[in-house]
Amino acid sequence: MSAAKKSATPAVRTMGAEELKALRGSRIRAAIFAIFALAAFAAATANGATVANLSLWLDTIGGSDALISFPVSIVWIAAGLVLGAVATAQYRRGGSYRWRIGFAVAAPLLVLATFTTLLSGTPANLTVLFTGTFNYAGPVAIGALAGIISERSGVLNIAIEGKFLLGALSGAVASSIFGVAIAGPVAGAVLGGLVGLLLAVLGLRYKVDQIVAGTVINLGAAGITTFVYLRVLQVHSEFNNPVSILPVKIPILGDIPIIGNIFFTLSPYAYAAVILIAFFTYMLFRTRWGLRLRASGEMPAAAGTVGVDVMKLRYRAMILAGALAGFAGSYLALGGTGGFGMGISAGRGFIALAALIFGAWKPWNALGAALIFGFAEAASTLLSILGVGLPPQVLLAVPYVMTIIVVAGLIGRVRGPASAGRPYEQG
Repeated sequence: MSAAKKSATPAVRTMGAEELKALRGSRIRAAIFAIFALAAFAAATANGATVANLSLWLDTIGGSDALISFPVSIVWIAAGLVLGAVATAQYRRGGSYRWRIGFAVAAPLLVLATFTTLLSGTPANLTVLFTGTFNYAGPVAIGALAGIISERSGVLNIAIEGKFLLGALSGAVASSIFGVAIAGPVAGAVLGGLVGLLLAVLGLRYKVDQIVAGTVINLGAAGITTFVYLRVLQVHSEFNNPVSILPVKIPILGDIPIIGNIFFTLSPYAYAAVILIAFFTYMLFRTRWGLRLRASGEMPAAAGTVGVDVMKLRYRAMILAGALAGFAGSYLALGGTGGFGMGISAGRGFIALAALIFGAWKPWNALGAALIFGFAEAASTLLSILGVGLPPQVLLAVPYVMTIIVVAGLIGRVRGPASAGRPYEQG
């Protein structure tokens, strides 16, 4: 009997320690939310006389618009009330409270309040903000999809940044040589597929550490594109004069007041992102190919015993993922930027990696994460154009700070494919 009591004691103590840790964590979160609530009320007091002047285009881009005016303090008060409610619920319910849901309600209010406070009464058009969000998010979402496909197959893919760079370079050169816009995305996809094959050969055939292999490709892509830009494109500018891929207005849908200008007058890459996300969601979770792909990333040995050629499947997945990333990278040079430039990807490949982690390796969730990052970039661009009194370095850092906040503080624990990055010997 005493032995049974002794054996039960450590378990009780462990459970008590875990409960105490959870309670302490919930109290800390409650205090943080309370501090943010007080800060929101203080901001409401400080901006009591500030009025937001926002607008939306009604019929066509650049046409008549609908004006929206409201006191900025109202938004801060609403955000403070929501944060206060979240803090109270967190304190009373402890670790069982799902605080991320409450924060998801408060976050849009905080973003709107911060945005209008920075504008400080300067008129701003929200149609530009929203279309910029979707256009920026498109390539990031496609890059995240590329990472999902490769990692679902069991191969880590941190070389998306390098594929973006090479896709942008090849897209600009091909479009300039052939004089047609479609040559750019095709060239980007082809070169991206070849780079994906190279990564597969390094990681699968030669068993190079997949993180090291991806890092080498990223560094190599940065060096190659910089060399070509300085030594070739600056000397022969005719090879860096691509045909831009401009926004496309969808007939009938694009004529819907307000909504048409926001959702149906976008870059083709934004439309492609939605189509590709929908298609590969179906392929991943509703087809035999998707089942085999996911099995190769979770339990490759078990998949191999039932006849799945894991190595061949991973090679094909890496080529497909590379083609998607190269296609997305071509946007950077063809999406109205006027050609290729050094470091044109500006870390978007790594943001795509953050999006796939935020989305828990699910395509639609990754698209939602890409929209968050796209909004951050569109907002910083619009604020910079409007001449908001912040240093440009701060505005440029907004998307990357958002990435850190989302990945480090909001998503919690997520689990990727169990065998991603692990060597596999074909039986």
